[in-house]
Amino acid sequence: MIPMIKPANPKVTEFLTLLQDPDVYDVFKGLVMQVLTDPDCLVLRRIHNIESHLGVDEDYCIWEDSLNEDKEVMMTIPEQFALVSSRIEDVSIPVLKETVLVAGNETEVRARLLRDKLPSVSYRNGKKYMLGPEVQKFLLHEVPQEHRATDKGVRQAAIEVMRKTLEMFPEEVRVAKNAKKRNFIEYIEKVY
Repeated sequence: MIPMIKPANPKVTEFLTLLQDPDVYDVFKGLVMQVLTDPDCLVLRRIHNIESHLGVDEDYCIWEDSLNEDKEVMMTIPEQFALVSSRIEDVSIPVLKETVLVAGNETEVRARLLRDKLPSVSYRNGKKYMLGPEVQKFLLHEVPQEHRATDKGVRQAAIEVMRKTLEMFPEEVRVAKNAKKRNFIEYIEKVY
Protein backbone atom coordinates (compact mmCIF):
# COMPACT_ATOMS: atom_id res chain seq x y z
CA MET A 1 0.00 0.00 0.00
CA ILE A 2 1.17 3.53 -0.76
CA PRO A 3 2.06 5.54 2.39
CA MET A 4 -0.06 8.66 2.85
CA ILE A 5 0.15 11.87 4.87
CA LYS A 6 -1.44 11.43 8.27
CA PRO A 7 -4.90 13.06 8.17
CA ALA A 8 -6.37 15.12 11.00
CA ASN A 9 -9.80 13.42 10.86
CA PRO A 10 -9.92 10.42 13.27
CA LYS A 11 -12.36 8.48 11.05
CA VAL A 12 -9.99 8.76 8.08
CA THR A 13 -7.13 7.66 10.33
CA GLU A 14 -9.16 4.64 11.45
CA PHE A 15 -9.99 3.81 7.80
CA LEU A 16 -6.34 3.99 6.80
CA THR A 17 -5.41 1.79 9.75
CA LEU A 18 -7.98 -0.79 8.63
CA LEU A 19 -6.50 -0.74 5.13
CA GLN A 20 -3.21 -1.93 6.62
CA ASP A 21 -4.90 -5.29 7.25
CA PRO A 22 -4.34 -7.46 4.10
CA ASP A 23 -7.88 -8.93 4.25
CA VAL A 24 -9.51 -5.48 4.46
CA TYR A 25 -7.21 -4.15 1.75
CA ASP A 26 -8.16 -7.03 -0.61
CA VAL A 27 -11.89 -6.31 -0.05
CA PHE A 28 -11.31 -2.59 -0.65
CA LYS A 29 -9.31 -3.33 -3.81
CA GLY A 30 -12.13 -5.60 -5.03
CA LEU A 31 -14.68 -2.83 -4.47
CA VAL A 32 -12.57 -0.31 -6.39
CA MET A 33 -12.12 -2.77 -9.26
CA GLN A 34 -15.88 -3.44 -9.28
CA VAL A 35 -16.56 0.29 -9.61
CA LEU A 36 -13.96 0.70 -12.36
CA THR A 37 -15.20 -2.30 -14.35
CA ASP A 38 -18.85 -1.26 -14.17
CA PRO A 39 -20.05 -0.80 -17.79
CA ASP A 40 -21.78 2.44 -16.85
CA CYS A 41 -18.57 3.85 -15.38
CA LEU A 42 -17.49 7.01 -17.17
CA VAL A 43 -13.79 6.23 -16.61
CA LEU A 44 -13.92 3.03 -18.64
CA ARG A 45 -15.90 4.67 -21.44
CA ARG A 46 -13.33 7.45 -21.63
CA ILE A 47 -10.44 4.97 -21.70
CA HIS A 48 -12.20 3.00 -24.45
CA ASN A 49 -12.74 6.20 -26.48
CA ILE A 50 -9.09 7.22 -26.05
CA GLU A 51 -7.90 3.76 -27.12
CA SER A 52 -10.22 3.79 -30.14
CA HIS A 53 -9.02 7.25 -31.13
CA LEU A 54 -5.38 6.18 -30.89
CA GLY A 55 -5.99 3.03 -32.94
CA VAL A 56 -5.49 0.55 -30.13
CA ASP A 57 -6.94 -2.89 -30.76
CA GLU A 58 -6.61 -6.41 -29.37
CA ASP A 59 -2.89 -6.52 -30.26
CA TYR A 60 -1.81 -3.23 -28.70
CA CYS A 61 -2.03 -1.46 -25.36
CA ILE A 62 -1.37 2.17 -24.51
CA TRP A 63 1.28 2.19 -21.79
CA GLU A 64 2.11 -1.30 -20.49
CA ASP A 65 0.81 -4.84 -20.68
CA SER A 66 -0.02 -5.06 -16.98
CA LEU A 67 -2.08 -8.25 -17.36
CA ASN A 68 0.65 -10.05 -19.38
CA GLU A 69 -1.63 -10.62 -22.37
CA ASP A 70 1.26 -10.44 -24.88
CA LYS A 71 0.10 -7.09 -26.19
CA GLU A 72 2.61 -4.81 -27.87
CA VAL A 73 2.95 -1.39 -26.25
CA MET A 74 1.88 1.27 -28.72
CA MET A 75 4.34 4.05 -29.55
CA THR A 76 3.45 7.51 -28.33
CA ILE A 77 2.26 10.01 -30.93
CA PRO A 78 5.60 11.94 -30.85
CA GLU A 79 7.44 8.63 -31.38
CA GLN A 80 5.16 7.82 -34.32
CA PHE A 81 5.80 11.27 -35.85
CA ALA A 82 9.55 10.80 -35.41
CA LEU A 83 9.37 7.41 -37.13
CA VAL A 84 7.39 8.79 -40.08
CA SER A 85 9.72 11.79 -40.34
CA SER A 86 12.76 9.55 -40.42
CA ARG A 87 11.26 7.52 -43.26
CA ILE A 88 10.77 10.53 -45.51
CA GLU A 89 13.91 10.57 -47.61
CA ASP A 90 13.52 13.56 -49.89
CA VAL A 91 10.69 16.07 -49.65
CA SER A 92 11.66 17.63 -52.98
CA ILE A 93 10.32 14.62 -54.90
CA PRO A 94 6.71 15.38 -55.93
CA VAL A 95 4.00 12.81 -55.36
CA LEU A 96 2.25 12.05 -58.62
CA LYS A 97 -1.51 11.59 -58.62
CA GLU A 98 -1.22 8.90 -61.27
CA THR A 99 0.72 6.65 -58.90
CA VAL A 100 -2.34 6.12 -56.72
CA LEU A 101 -4.90 4.43 -58.95
CA VAL A 102 -7.70 2.33 -57.60
CA ALA A 103 -7.94 -1.09 -59.18
CA GLY A 104 -10.70 -1.91 -61.62
CA ASN A 105 -11.18 -2.81 -65.23
CA GLU A 106 -9.69 -0.55 -67.89
CA THR A 107 -12.86 1.49 -68.40
CA GLU A 108 -13.25 2.11 -64.64
CA VAL A 109 -9.62 3.26 -64.32
CA ARG A 110 -10.04 5.59 -67.30
CA ALA A 111 -13.32 6.88 -65.81
CA ARG A 112 -11.54 7.80 -62.56
CA LEU A 113 -8.79 9.53 -64.53
CA LEU A 114 -11.38 11.49 -66.54
CA ARG A 115 -13.24 12.49 -63.36
CA ASP A 116 -9.93 13.69 -61.88
CA LYS A 117 -9.18 15.69 -65.05
CA LEU A 118 -12.54 17.50 -65.31
CA PRO A 119 -12.07 19.95 -62.38
CA SER A 120 -8.89 21.27 -64.02
CA VAL A 121 -10.53 21.93 -67.41
CA SER A 122 -10.91 25.62 -68.31
CA TYR A 123 -14.35 27.23 -68.10
CA ARG A 124 -16.24 27.63 -71.38
CA ASN A 125 -19.59 29.35 -71.37
CA GLY A 126 -19.51 29.26 -67.56
CA LYS A 127 -19.09 25.47 -67.40
CA LYS A 128 -16.27 22.95 -67.19
CA TYR A 129 -16.78 20.27 -69.82
CA MET A 130 -15.03 18.19 -72.44
CA LEU A 131 -16.43 17.28 -75.86
CA GLY A 132 -16.15 13.74 -77.18
CA PRO A 133 -13.08 14.51 -79.35
CA GLU A 134 -11.37 16.12 -76.34
CA VAL A 135 -12.02 12.98 -74.28
CA GLN A 136 -10.55 10.95 -77.17
CA LYS A 137 -7.42 13.12 -77.16
CA PHE A 138 -7.22 12.74 -73.37
CA LEU A 139 -7.42 8.93 -73.67
CA LEU A 140 -4.77 8.88 -76.41
CA HIS A 141 -2.20 11.28 -74.96
CA GLU A 142 -2.79 12.33 -71.33
CA VAL A 143 -3.59 9.18 -69.37
CA PRO A 144 -0.68 7.01 -68.16
CA GLN A 145 0.80 4.82 -70.89
CA GLU A 146 -0.60 1.56 -69.48
CA HIS A 147 -4.19 2.90 -69.65
CA ARG A 148 -4.12 4.66 -73.02
CA ALA A 149 -6.61 3.86 -75.73
CA THR A 150 -5.55 2.86 -79.25
CA ASP A 151 -6.22 4.99 -82.32
CA LYS A 152 -8.45 2.28 -83.73
CA GLY A 153 -11.06 2.15 -80.95
CA VAL A 154 -10.68 5.56 -79.33
CA ARG A 155 -14.10 6.91 -80.36
CA GLN A 156 -15.98 3.99 -78.81
CA ALA A 157 -13.65 4.02 -75.80
CA ALA A 158 -14.42 7.73 -75.20
CA ILE A 159 -18.18 7.05 -75.26
CA GLU A 160 -17.81 4.09 -72.87
CA VAL A 161 -15.54 6.05 -70.50
CA MET A 162 -17.98 9.00 -70.38
CA ARG A 163 -20.88 6.63 -69.59
CA LYS A 164 -18.83 4.77 -66.96
CA THR A 165 -17.79 8.09 -65.38
CA LEU A 166 -21.45 9.09 -65.13
CA GLU A 167 -22.32 5.67 -63.69
CA MET A 168 -19.54 5.80 -61.10
CA PHE A 169 -19.83 9.52 -60.20
CA PRO A 170 -23.43 10.62 -60.86
CA GLU A 171 -23.19 13.51 -58.38
CA GLU A 172 -20.06 14.92 -60.01
CA VAL A 173 -20.62 14.70 -63.77
CA ARG A 174 -23.32 15.02 -66.41
CA VAL A 175 -23.24 13.47 -69.88
CA ALA A 176 -25.36 14.90 -72.70
CA LYS A 177 -25.32 16.08 -76.33
CA ASN A 178 -24.90 19.68 -77.36
CA ALA A 179 -26.87 21.57 -80.03
CA LYS A 180 -24.67 20.06 -82.74
CA LYS A 181 -25.50 16.53 -81.41
CA ARG A 182 -21.96 16.02 -80.09
CA ASN A 183 -21.43 14.13 -76.85
CA PHE A 184 -19.91 16.01 -73.93
CA ILE A 185 -19.19 15.38 -70.26
CA GLU A 186 -19.62 18.23 -67.79
CA TYR A 187 -18.13 18.60 -64.34
CA ILE A 188 -20.78 19.54 -61.73
CA GLU A 189 -19.27 21.89 -59.19
CA LYS A 190 -20.54 21.52 -55.66
CA VAL A 191 -21.96 24.66 -54.13
CA TYR A 192 -21.29 25.03 -50.42
